[in-house]
Order: sequence, then C-alpha cells, then structure tokens
Amino acid sequence: MRQFKTGLLASIFSVIFVSSSFSQDLVSPYSAYGVGLVSEKGYVANNGMGNAGIAYQSPWFIPVLNPALLGGQQFTSFEAGLNISQNNISDEATRFTQINGGLKYATLAFPIIPGKYAVSVALRPLSSKNYEIKRNSSNQITDPQASLSRFKGEGTISQLSLANGWNITKNIAIGAEANYNFGKLTDRTIYQDIINEGDTLRVPYLVSAEYTDNFSDFSFTLGTNFRTKIGENYLSFGATYDVQANLNTNRNTFLQILSLQEVPLRNEENENAFLENDIEGTTVLPQKIGVGLSYIKLTAWAISADFSYQDWSDYSSFGIADNNFGEQMELKIGGEFTPDVKSGTKYYERVTYRAGLNISNGPLVINNTSINSFGITFGSSLPINNLSNVNLAFEVGQRGTLLNNLVQENYLNLNLSFTFNDRWFLRRQFD
Repeated sequence: MRQFKTGLLASIFSVIFVSSSFSQDLVSPYSAYGVGLVSEKGYVANNGMGNAGIAYQSPWFIPVLNPALLGGQQFTSFEAGLNISQNNISDEATRFTQINGGLKYATLAFPIIPGKYAVSVALRPLSSKNYEIKRNSSNQITDPQASLSRFKGEGTISQLSLANGWNITKNIAIGAEANYNFGKLTDRTIYQDIINEGDTLRVPYLVSAEYTDNFSDFSFTLGTNFRTKIGENYLSFGATYDVQANLNTNRNTFLQILSLQEVPLRNEENENAFLENDIEGTTVLPQKIGVGLSYIKLTAWAISADFSYQDWSDYSSFGIADNNFGEQMELKIGGEFTPDVKSGTKYYERVTYRAGLNISNGPLVINNTSINSFGITFGSSLPINNLSNVNLAFEVGQRGTLLNNLVQENYLNLNLSFTFNDRWFLRRQFD
C-alpha cells in the first residue's frame, strides 16, 4: 500500500510538472506592465473566502497564505488546482471576450511532528503576461513612425516553494518559506508601414522588436501566528512579510524586419539584425506586509479578514523604475460554514459553504488613474470520504475603468481543486 501511494504521488507530480507549462493565463491588457499580473497565492478554499486566510487554518486544506500555519498540520495532504477564466474586455469603442484555463498549482504538505512542525512543497505561478494591443495612427504625417503598431506579450514566472511552520508554544507559531522563481516573459512590438525615404526594400514590411527576460532567483516569506481561546472558539492573528526580491534576469533583445505575414525578409541589407544576448540585470520586486484576523469555531465556521500593503513604486527592471506603478492596498474578507461535519445521513450538512469579497487599489496608475479591482466570491468543499474533498470557488469581479481612455475588464473565475488527506508518514506502534 505504501508503494502504491508513493508511486501515485510520483505520477501526479510528474503529470503536473509537465502539464503546468501548457496552462494558459488570463488575457489582460494590464499585464503589459512590469512582470505582468501577480497571481493570487491562495488555494481554492481561500478563493471562496475572498482570498482571505493569513490567520486561518483548517484541518481539511493546506494553509498557503502564512507559512506559520503549517505547524498545525495533522495530515499528509496533496492538493492540485485548476482554473478557468472568462474576461470581458471593453473600452469606449470595442468589446471582446477571452476564455482561458489550465492547471494552476500543486502542493504536498506533511507533518514531521503532527500538530507541531510540518513542511510543504508547492509549484504555482508568481505572475504572468498575456496581452495583445493594437494602436492605429490616424495620420502618417503627424505620426511618421508607423501607421499600425501591435504590442504582444506572453509568459509566466513560476515558483517552486519549500515552506515550514513550527508551533513553538500552544498559542504561538512561526514559519518561513523559500521560493525559487523561474520562467520567462516576452514583450514584442511590431511596427507596420515604416516611413523611410532612404529605404532600399521594395515591398511592404514590418519591423519587430522583441524583448525576452529570463528569471532565475530566490525570494523569501516570513510568517507568524498567535491564537487564543475565547470560550469554545478561537481568535487568531497572523502576519506575513515578503522580503524584497532581487531576481537575477537575463535579457535578449532582437530587432528584425518581417513581411506582412511576419516571415523574416532576407537580403544583404537585412542580414545583420540587431541582437543582444544574455544581458544580465536585476528585477526588483518590492517587499509586502500582510496581516490577518480570524474568529473560528473548529470544524463549524470561521470569519476571516486580511489586509496587505505593497509599494510598487519600488519596482525596477535593469535599474529602471516604472512610473506607472504606485502603492497597492488590498482588503479581503470572507467566511465559511459547515452545518454538521459529523452528519452520517445528510450529505449537504457535511458540505462547507464559503463566501467573501476582495478590494484592491492599484498598483497600476495610468493616465493619472488608479487601476482598481473588486471581486465577490462563493465556494464550497464537497467531502469525498472522511478526510478528502473536492473544492470549488467562483469569483465575479471587475478591474479597471472606462474613464480617461482606459480599459475595463469584467471577469469570471472558476476554480476547482482536489485535496487528498491521509496519514502516510506516521510510524506504526506495536505493543
């Protein structure tokens, strides 16, 4: 049986590591800035509670928002999550819809000393780019650079994390997480119908400028948790600190002349396209502070609220700051309720029901307008045996605004995960 579980786990992780590279990320023009859209770190149970959970731990799912909460891990737990997103993008003149999805994360957590010290390993996205923007020039005389420009971007920065949490007393826990960040982001600009009287090419053409950044470096998160009993319930306070990350970055820059079908044009004048290989630099991701408060009745209900602050004006790439970034503050509130976890006759009483909301201002500031977002979430956990669950979460939200010639996104997120809990690594005791 132990060999079967080990083989099953190895197979699951192999599939996940291979499949994760094929998952598609949310299409958003706002992902054109910086390292793209930063992914929600919470798992599906957190998603259903407005993405809150810095101070909340349940025995049925893996705590990911605060490494200190791992200290209370009782089971060996494996969880894999999927996501499907629909994004309705509109400006003052146009509107279109994009649907994307794929495998989102996978994690394994296991107690070294149950209820005292535990470790987790996870693979998840840090951020992603997925956009295509077209800009038409109304007058080639006033805009001699190009009559049509297209801006495209894609790629994902992934995290392979190792976290551990330790209950140093009955009420106080600490934890730390080390993340290896890897992946690449590509931004491409294509100019059409370049005006150049001295040009020797005799056919219409495009000029493509492509920038690819490859990331490979570590980042760290620290956490703490304090819990006290109030009557039959518990009040829990949590805090996390993401240390400023200075990610090693290699940049490749490629300038190329293409046909209108985006096929490279080859002639003597075009053989020496401008190319820079492996230019080394640093991408700075600013520090982040988060705090959370939860009021809990074990295996029955919980109410959680989180607040976080991050000053993205400290972001820079290759020593250059981005003036489109400012401060970001996030508020996340949610709760869950299980009618009767021990019910043996009514299945719906063992189901956990969740709801929440989240509000974020920034960090993008475009045309002197903060790009804010707001979401409402619902979710549930469906037990499949005494320990394991299928988790669902649904979010409807909005990002951006139509004011000041900007873009508004109305999105729907459907998240699904499977959590398998068991006691795998406990030593059997014999009399």
